[in-house]
Amino acid sequence: MEADEKLLLSKTEDLFRLCDKYASPRFSDFLDGAELALICDKVIIPYDYNVMFYGGFSEAEKKIMGVFPQWEEPEESEFPITCLKITGGYTRKLTHRDYLGTIMSLGITPQKLGDIVVYDDFAYALLHSDMAEYIADNLHKIGNQGVKTEIITDLSVIRIERKYKTINAVCAAPRLDAVVAAAANVSRSLSSSMISGGKVKLNHRINEKCADDVKEGDLLSIRGYGRFIVNSFDGETRKQRLHITLKQYI
Repeated sequence: MEADEKLLLSKTEDLFRLCDKYASPRFSDFLDGAELALICDKVIIPYDYNVMFYGGFSEAEKKIMGVFPQWEEPEESEFPITCLKITGGYTRKLTHRDYLGTIMSLGITPQKLGDIVVYDDFAYALLHSDMAEYIADNLHKIGNQGVKTEIITDLSVIRIERKYKTINAVCAAPRLDAVVAAAANVSRSLSSSMISGGKVKLNHRINEKCADDVKEGDLLSIRGYGRFIVNSFDGETRKQRLHITLKQYI
């Protein structure tokens, strides 16, 4: 196990220890998909704690781990997450990279920043609550465009939804190589090569097994092609191939 993985697991164990010591909820920083997968794979949750993962909205990728005493029911409102609404992009539409680069240039660590969801002329940035005022006070421009910021502490008053591109395709079987070929619109042989070359992640884990099954709701990350959610398998064609619907992140 690599040193950063050991450190993450050690910090996770500390959450349980501190929750027990102070008899109150303890929270991690934001965790990315790979970190969340490692915790789910490696950490055995003690029976006398309640654990919840939350990132500010239902489709969030980066999430905070909350550890609660056994007698306390986890509540989303207790998580130290604040939303910063950033309004701008009137002369040029701002991209996710624009928002991310500017926020990171203010000197915060990636662990204090959750998802950024971009709309036409504004974006929602999910932040660890202890950084929200600092970012709001110092974020005035993105590129050469002025922007306005608004701190939203009550996340229930806003609706955050991701945008996706819907892809309707066919594949030979619900196997990883077939689904990757359909998502990336490449040949089955190229799909197999990408998988064996470590260029494909299934649910945040590198998967080099072409024959592994893919299920509805699974997340595919294909290097050079993007990320896709397997939305549904919708029956067979006349040639006994499967209809598949995917949602591609945009």
